[in-house]
Amino acid sequence: MKYRPTPLNILSTALIGWTIWTYNPKAEGMGFYELAVMFFIGSGVCGIIVDFVIQKFSKGYLGALGIETTLILTLGTYYAYSQRTKTLIISDSPTSNYIVTVYGVKDKPKLTDKFLSWSYEVKVPENGILLTSTPFGTDLPQTKMVSYSGTELNTDKSDWGWIRFSEDELACNGQTYKYRSWMINKEFCCGYSSKDVDSLRLFLQRQLCGELMPSR
Repeated sequence: MKYRPTPLNILSTALIGWTIWTYNPKAEGMGFYELAVMFFIGSGVCGIIVDFVIQKFSKGYLGALGIETTLILTLGTYYAYSQRTKTLIISDSPTSNYIVTVYGVKDKPKLTDKFLSWSYEVKVPENGILLTSTPFGTDLPQTKMVSYSGTELNTDKSDWGWIRFSEDELACNGQTYKYRSWMINKEFCCGYSSKDVDSLRLFLQRQLCGELMPSR
């Protein structure tokens, strides 16, 4: 077998070379940074190994090109699909440390009118609780938060940060609603315990069960 250049070994070699070239031993947050460097180099090495196996067992060079092109396109499409992002527009001066979306609420607006949406923006009420008829399982996987004035949270331009908090169910009047929540905080963000998760669920039950009463 003659080892030849292919899309996979070219991309893998370029990834390893770029990681080594841009490596900065004095970078801030070295723990996370070192893990990222190891991940990129490891991914490049894995790509070269996979390429070697494909070239060894595929039927000719064109077969290897076809397999690798299909593999790269599939992984690229999957990655792009997993990065679909919703933008939650929240108050400049939040009155709560939680942003909550409650799903599957009848007669409430949908998060987006598009059947297949790669992104959307939605304004969250001042109280931080957004009710929507959109099903829980169809919401976009990634999240970005922006204040009413347009400042993005979790950046140097904002004093506010956020993290994913809990995904849970809310029982009201014989109905069960799924919700997803995020914790926000000023100056630093965020630590929490299981008690905080339970407290939010109880708070939502007290606040929302009257509003979520089925219409007759």
